[in-house]
Amino acid sequence: MNTEIYLDKFENAVKAFDKKVLEKSGLEIQTGIWLNSVVLRLQKKYWANNPDEKPHSSSAIFMGIWIDQEAFSKKILKYNIHALKLRQLNGYTLQSRAFADSFRQKFREFEQKWENVSVQFGPQTLMEGWIPLNDENIQDNILDLIHNFIKIAPLIDETLLEFQKKAKGLNQD
Repeated sequence: MNTEIYLDKFENAVKAFDKKVLEKSGLEIQTGIWLNSVVLRLQKKYWANNPDEKPHSSSAIFMGIWIDQEAFSKKILKYNIHALKLRQLNGYTLQSRAFADSFRQKFREFEQKWENVSVQFGPQTLMEGWIPLNDENIQDNILDLIHNFIKIAPLIDETLLEFQKKAKGLNQD
């Protein structure tokens, strides 16, 4: 697998994405080669303690679209939503399992719109799936995955609200 070719394809997909739609969603997109994979990452800044960290090793929630040698060999493009080290996410009192369960409950309504998706993972992988790799259509496939994620990103926000730390000393009537 030539990582530079796939990085170029991922970056071209990002360039083709409607910037107004992205801005309205509050999501940011990053691309790069991390852990021997070509990766596109979508997240909101407040979903991570260190949003520019590449790759994330501290507390973060993000969607990844990626291809590595294994995926390339299987002719697939992978995607998932990670929720890493949630107990440490600033501004929230999170338990990874409770967060994952709540998110997955909300995600059920959208699940059929995600090809080859599963939620049968530990709490660090909220969902994961794959689509067939077609080099001729990869840009459109990536754009479709981004659009799908924009539709479900509010589920992450809703779930985070359930775990938001309450300000001390305020009357919570």
